[in-house]
Amino acid sequence: MKSIMQLVREKVKQTPPGQLLTYADFKLKDSHFEALAAALSRLAKQGMLERLGRGRYYKPKETIFGNIQPTEKVLIDKLKVSGSKVKGYESGIGLYNQLGLTTQVAQEVTLMTKKQRRTARFGKTKVRFMQSPTDFKAPDIDKLQLLDALRDFKKIPDRNSAQIIAILRKHLTALTEREQKRLVQLALDYNPATRALLGALLAQLGQLEKAIKLKQSLNPLTSYKLGIPEAVLPNAKDWNIR
Repeated sequence: MKSIMQLVREKVKQTPPGQLLTYADFKLKDSHFEALAAALSRLAKQGMLERLGRGRYYKPKETIFGNIQPTEKVLIDKLKVSGSKVKGYESGIGLYNQLGLTTQVAQEVTLMTKKQRRTARFGKTKVRFMQSPTDFKAPDIDKLQLLDALRDFKKIPDRNSAQIIAILRKHLTALTEREQKRLVQLALDYNPATRALLGALLAQLGQLEKAIKLKQSLNPLTSYKLGIPEAVLPNAKDWNIR
């Protein structure tokens, strides 16, 4: 039977340079984590690995510019998924830039996770972890990202209200009937302003049954100051959006 060190060494040899390795990649029992940590630490001292953070290593690639670390995309993808389990998804300015809602480039990466975690730094990449308002599965992520954009409407830098509403409406239209129903279900765990804005957009698209479900979840005496002109959202007053 192979020792933990032998298993770890073999895995490292098979790993491409620049690839991030975490404890989860070795698929060992929790009772073996202490031996795993010791093996990784030993290989780092031998130069086979470089330590990037607690429990995170990468196989260095020598170039004329020195060791190449994992790219930001590799780091983020690794933080989002552990084995076959989805741990989080990207949100914040980075996401809104990808969706075309802002031209600003994120100075840090925002990951929505199921549990609140402290802000961390991996090399030069700062990652802010925020707890999602709802439990989620992999198929929910695109819908949750839309809901995050609706929730953060006022916080989107350099926003053009007309352009943002048009883009979000386009994404809503692209969802199937089943996906729209799931979106509404997920929205019920978000704050009232998010539900109001989603309801207004769905009503504009003729999805009245779904819009009514959202309206029934709102306090009719509460108004939402989102700064959206009536010309951009004609039914804003019906949803107490100011």
